[in-house]
Amino acid sequence: MILVFGKTGQVATELQLQADVMAVGRDQADLSDPAACARVILESDASVVINAAAYTAVDRAEEEEALATVVNGEAPGVMARACAEKGIPFLHVSTDYVFAGDGVSPWVETDPVAPQNAYGRSKLAGEQAVLAAGGNSAILRTSWVYSSHGNNFVKTMLRLA
Repeated sequence: MILVFGKTGQVATELQLQADVMAVGRDQADLSDPAACARVILESDASVVINAAAYTAVDRAEEEEALATVVNGEAPGVMARACAEKGIPFLHVSTDYVFAGDGVSPWVETDPVAPQNAYGRSKLAGEQAVLAAGGNSAILRTSWVYSSHGNNFVKTMLRLA
C-alpha cells in the first residue's frame, strides 16, 4: 500500500485517481504535529510513503516562518525517520525555492542551495532532515504543480485572462 500525505492537495488528488493509495489529510495527521505523522506511518501497512503535503503559502511564510519550518522542515524528517525504522521507501516533494533563483539554466541536484525566503528555508530544512534520517529516500524538487484540482499558476492565469 502507498501512503500519501496531503489528501486534498493537487499531487495526492491526482495519485488517488491513478492508483490505489491511502491518502491522509490534516484530520488524520496534521504536519504541525510531526509525531502524529510518524504514528500514522508506524501504525500503517504502507510499503512506501509519499509526502505531498506542505505549508505552501509562500508570502505568508515570512510572518509564520516557525510554523512553515515545522510543517516543511521538521515533519518530513520525522516521516523519513519513521520510514527508515520500518525499512520502507520515502518520497518527499520539495521545491526549486531552495535555490537562489538567479540561474539562467535548469537547476541540477548538485547545484548549491541558497534559499532567498522563509518558504525556501523551510523546504531546505525538510530536505536536510530527510537526508539525515537515513533510510531509502528520494527528494523531488519541482517549480510548479499543475492539476485540474485546486489552485495553481495555470488556473490563475486563465482566470486573470
